[in-house]
Amino acid sequence: MELGPDEFHEGDEGVYLDCPECGSPAYVTDIVETGRCTGYRGDDVEEENAEDVGAFCTAKLSLELVYTEEP
Repeated sequence: MELGPDEFHEGDEGVYLDCPECGSPAYVTDIVETGRCTGYRGDDVEEENAEDVGAFCTAKLSLELVYTEEP
């Protein structure tokens, strides 16, 4: 998925994107450190209990920085 400048937002915790799966904020630092958005509740939460815990997002996120040198 290619991102444009309008996909980046600024919040209290830094720069974030909207998670493509659940729409929760996915802060750049969280993507780099954990690969998850704020909707992820951990592997210890069983899917049946996800409604009690809140949003349950299974998206695994990563960022790739691509550099090309202009001729």
